[in-house]
Amino acid sequence: MSKSIKITVLTPEFYNYGAMLIAGVLKDAGYNVDIQKGFEGIIDADIVLISLHSTIHLLKYREEIEKIKSFKIVGGPVSNSPELVFKYLSVDAVIIGEGESSTLKILENLEADNHEADQLNEIEGIAFKKGNKIIKTKKTTSSPMIRPLPLIPEDISSENIRGANVYIETHRGCPGNCGFCQVPCFFGRDVRSRTLDDIIIEVKEFLKKGAKRIAISGGTGSLYGSKKFKITDEYAFTELLKEISSLTGPQNLTIPDIRIDMMNDEILEAVKNYTNGWIFFGIESGSDRMLRKMKKGIKVDDVKDAIEAARKHNIKIAGSFIVGYPGENEDDFEATVELADELMLDDYFVSIAEPIPGTPLADDVIKTPLNENLLFIKSDKYKNYELSIAEERCLNLMLDSYVFRSIPVAMTDNLFKTLLEETKSQGNHIRTVTEMILEESDF
Repeated sequence: MSKSIKITVLTPEFYNYGAMLIAGVLKDAGYNVDIQKGFEGIIDADIVLISLHSTIHLLKYREEIEKIKSFKIVGGPVSNSPELVFKYLSVDAVIIGEGESSTLKILENLEADNHEADQLNEIEGIAFKKGNKIIKTKKTTSSPMIRPLPLIPEDISSENIRGANVYIETHRGCPGNCGFCQVPCFFGRDVRSRTLDDIIIEVKEFLKKGAKRIAISGGTGSLYGSKKFKITDEYAFTELLKEISSLTGPQNLTIPDIRIDMMNDEILEAVKNYTNGWIFFGIESGSDRMLRKMKKGIKVDDVKDAIEAARKHNIKIAGSFIVGYPGENEDDFEATVELADELMLDDYFVSIAEPIPGTPLADDVIKTPLNENLLFIKSDKYKNYELSIAEERCLNLMLDSYVFRSIPVAMTDNLFKTLLEETKSQGNHIRTVTEMILEESDF
């Protein structure tokens, strides 16, 4: 093979940043590469790199991926469990974790028509099959944070990911230890930040290509610039927001999330001055017992203090809550409802605990018998809707959140129907994922 081979980087539902980044790395290395969203049309490529961010995609897009006759490589968050990938998909290799280096090395082997198991075994951070056996190579070293520009699709301006055209990466890693989060599993707990100059060059390129609304990502936004013995660097974070905002305008810059224990007045003032004025806190529970079980590293009182601090800066506040976590009892849930009521946030996001492979939550779910898993226990409430206890709690908190918020929203039949459908969709999705990882644990 030569670098004239055609490579397609494919994302099923939206142009995720990781796919654009890998495509940019390959283009910079001289490969003929394009990026495609969805499976429509014939994929005319020798090699297809498929970026999958959700475990459910292994089932949802199984048939479409089967039809692709190219050499297929899977990457993205699902790569934390290559065993699951190979169980459900007919693909040739899996990139485990950070893929900038390992993807290039696989392609170099393919160029040399050298993709025997003995040769692939020398490449760090991948998995492949040798007969019926899955081979996982040594974990790859961390990728450099200075890299080529992403390959940006021409229609990036039409993308809408929770209100943004793109989530750009400012750093990798998180010192937090939340049991449901994949970031430390994927990128580690040491924070590695990109240079501000590098980020600004990238932002300009996205704007040049038509993007207007930009969100900064990388786990907790305020970790940008962090050093080993200093969790937050207010100056670095403020300069980051100030410089990006000067290009996008504050109304078009979003900070997706900030940890409650990784913010201060300087950070809040920067959010107020240089972004659209919203902050997203992962609150998760109103029960200190459950917060300990989730390994959040915060207490309910910390949540209240953070909300009060954000309000002093006139910042709009959204909060996420997780229900149905293993071990959650009725008292824990009621404590969460009471906290959500007391806080009166500007927006609420409620989800059922999803066991992402490789996380402590997934390990807990594997150890929990189905007759003790709240997602598999029928609720006595809302009997006509056939909900589990986890779904009942999700729906209840969603319904209540429209009353609790700073500007209450009247409940209508259409809104109730929408929330019920969302609850059932979450429940079905997470039950399927749970069954998948349980089957894999028995495999």
